[in-house]
Amino acid sequence: MVETSTDKNTGLSTIILRPNNSASWHFNMMIVSSLAFITFCISTFFALRGLWLIFPFAGLEVSVLFICLYLRMRANIRIEVITFDNTTVIVERGCYHAEKTWKYHRLWAKIFVKQPAIYGRQKQVFIRSHGKDLELGSFLNKHEKNILIKDLKAVIYA
Repeated sequence: MVETSTDKNTGLSTIILRPNNSASWHFNMMIVSSLAFITFCISTFFALRGLWLIFPFAGLEVSVLFICLYLRMRANIRIEVITFDNTTVIVERGCYHAEKTWKYHRLWAKIFVKQPAIYGRQKQVFIRSHGKDLELGSFLNKHEKNILIKDLKAVIYA
């Protein structure tokens, strides 16, 4: 998701980039709990037949599913904020707060789009200053990257 805001009075422009969250935490926990219930019922059936060793593996299966969904949801809450003012460009990345920050002088920072070498791949958007590149919006899909490119052009050439 790409959100762009510009303050006409100060000239401060902000672009906020977020990954697409297709499912909420509550929905994922409903899926884990329903699968845990089904797994518990099947494990109980087999345990009553004398195959009690199924219980630890059923618990392990539900635990691995929970851990995978947790890691996926954790990756989906990261955010990138690109701020343009009169003299600097600031890129901030993090989950709940800015964990990493890059500052560039606006006159020396160049934004460019790298076309994919292989057909079907996505474009890559970079900011470059003094020979160092930083990819912007690596988690965005094709349509959102096109919106990002359009918004970056509007901010830079405005």
